[in-house]
Amino acid sequence: MHYNYQLSNEAELDVEDGYLWYERKQEGLGKSFLKILDQAKEATTRNPKTYRIRCKKKVRAFVIKRFPYMILYVIHGKDIDVISVFNTNQHPGKWKKRVR
Repeated sequence: MHYNYQLSNEAELDVEDGYLWYERKQEGLGKSFLKILDQAKEATTRNPKTYRIRCKKKVRAFVIKRFPYMILYVIHGKDIDVISVFNTNQHPGKWKKRVR
């Protein structure tokens, strides 16, 4: 089955913030961050139900190993709706506010 992968506006801002932070830290590191996110997207769209449910019996999490981030998403039919690309150094309440 083919799944559509879409980022919420908040998740897009999470990606942009992460990219800019890593790029300021070291040139090229932001691009590595984006590449890892692309790999996570591919893995998630191949088999989205593989990853553990974290909240309200519907929010799943893909944990990124190289960077302290999780991709939090909900499956709706053929759609994977990413609600957050979450920096795990932050308080989890930040992403939980996005769950509807």
